[in-house]
Amino acid sequence: MKKILLIGLCLLFILGNKPIIETQPKERIVPLSEILMYCNTPEFIKGMATNDYMLGLAASGAINDSKHRMLLSMELFVNPRNKQWAIVFNYTKGNLSCIIGGNHIKLFSPKN
Repeated sequence: MKKILLIGLCLLFILGNKPIIETQPKERIVPLSEILMYCNTPEFIKGMATNDYMLGLAASGAINDSKHRMLLSMELFVNPRNKQWAIVFNYTKGNLSCIIGGNHIKLFSPKN
């Protein structure tokens, strides 16, 4: 009887101590804004675009639209040698600018 009880306790101990398998969380799709956008002061962002990424100013303009009241202006920076680009959005409230950038831009000449 003691042997059966001992075997039963051993089996209970072995079966009760299963290793815990940690499952990885499912992959989720991250919004594009979390990947490409970086925000800081306007001076820092402009310095980053011109000094760090070696981009030149290609276009600049003020935003005068009733739908986009948060934006003050935007600037497009381009490096035609390595085809990198960046768009800088300057916001009205606070000392804030955001940059979005990428590679492999296609440059076109304006057609009249």
